[in-house]
Amino acid sequence: MRILLTSLSFAFLIATAPAQAVVASTTGIPDPARVVDFGANVLPNFAPVSNQFAGVTVSNASYFTLGGSSLGLSGGFLTKVPMPTSSTLRLQFSGPVTDASFVYHQVGTSSPTTIRALLAGAVVDSFSGTWTQYQANNVFGFTNLVFDEIQIDYVVDFNLDNLAFNPVGAARCPSFNGSGVNLAGFLCTALPVLGTTWQGTVVTTPNTLLTLLAYAPLGIGTPIPVFGGELLLQPSAGDVLFPGTGSYALPIPNSSVWTGVQFTFQAVRIDSIGGVPTIVPMNARTLVLGT
Repeated sequence: MRILLTSLSFAFLIATAPAQAVVASTTGIPDPARVVDFGANVLPNFAPVSNQFAGVTVSNASYFTLGGSSLGLSGGFLTKVPMPTSSTLRLQFSGPVTDASFVYHQVGTSSPTTIRALLAGAVVDSFSGTWTQYQANNVFGFTNLVFDEIQIDYVVDFNLDNLAFNPVGAARCPSFNGSGVNLAGFLCTALPVLGTTWQGTVVTTPNTLLTLLAYAPLGIGTPIPVFGGELLLQPSAGDVLFPGTGSYALPIPNSSVWTGVQFTFQAVRIDSIGGVPTIVPMNARTLVLGT
């Protein structure tokens, strides 16, 4: 059954999340709108990199293809130029972005590295630390921030791969699943693009009696144990339940004023287990409206 969630309005927009740096993480930003993985053998080894990859202009880096994978590097990646004139790697996006993450190896030194986010040449956030090329928690970046450039003051040498980012205004549908105990069966089958209809699916089984999408105007909250899983939403008086049988649809207005508007849902399934209706909590998703 398909339902139209037409009762939602600007009164239910979630608050803007605080800016946060991604420092020595094992994962990047969830469900990014764009990913540059630098391919494999796209350029000769140690060829200078500038504008060969869509969405980003690179300065003070060269290209190298790895025969295999190593701690987040796979195929092609960025490394220092053979005879550098600057020790600052620059990644300039083609337009402002709100989130970016990347795999980064600091090679051959124990000296601190500084990573900065900039907008129109001005620093909007930064952090420093000491890392190595051997650690598994080697993902860095920035989230919930508007910036158009990343600068990395590397020492000796570096490797960088899997640059993921969300341009300002891009339609997205990131998933959230707390500690991971919930079933991850709530899918976006179409992005929430302005002027189209978003499509979502809750994976069912032959024993599924009903599915529900719980809408939370306050968005994602601290996971709360419930029904053998977790409530992932921040409870409020404005929460709404939308029943269905697995398929959901939301018409998106064709107006730029809706760009960046967010709606957060958590899926719930009611299954018959041993003849008893049983609540099965599932993952949540935030629909970020855009182009």
